[in-house]
Amino acid sequence: MGVQGDRIFAAIKERGFPDPWSTFGECLSWESAYAVLLKQTIDDARKGSDGLVRATVSDLFEKKTGNLAAARRLLAGTLTEYDRSGMWRLLDERASRLDIDDVSERWARGLVEHPFPIALLSLQFNWRYMKEHGVRAFYEMTAGYLDGLSANTRRWAEAWAAEEETGVVDRVTTVECDLASEEAPMHCDICKKTITALLYLDV
Repeated sequence: MGVQGDRIFAAIKERGFPDPWSTFGECLSWESAYAVLLKQTIDDARKGSDGLVRATVSDLFEKKTGNLAAARRLLAGTLTEYDRSGMWRLLDERASRLDIDDVSERWARGLVEHPFPIALLSLQFNWRYMKEHGVRAFYEMTAGYLDGLSANTRRWAEAWAAEEETGVVDRVTTVECDLASEEAPMHCDICKKTITALLYLDV
């Protein structure tokens, strides 16, 4: 076991993760980071009336919104580019040959052991989805997920604006929206690892 996985990891060692997928994955890691910072800053703002802290909340919402918009544009551009180049057909063919067990075994080596290895399970789900529905369909689904994250950010910002106006603390929306964003890297930063396996399969 590990033959495909070892070959893919050798290519990663030499070349790193390919763009645009590396940049896309980083955007979704930032989605989680912004959520953590927002929750912490909102908690601080609730403790007092510091105008600077409240301005920081607004700035973080803007950055979070802009980051998601950039990720969505990047994905839309790549969908179009791969349509023109015929790359989706090549990726579908490679997905059909990918040995998920083999590649998973290699990917699992660097993970800190946990009873529920969410990163590995997310990778396996992605590869199975690609095999069953096609690689482009997977990224169409991803585009819808990004739209959902953007709606989640708007909901959170609206809840915070209402809280500032009324003084009624809304902890539930903060918890829900923070949790949704913290999950994002387990789907979309994992995407760069998912597709890298296909891009480097025959290297």
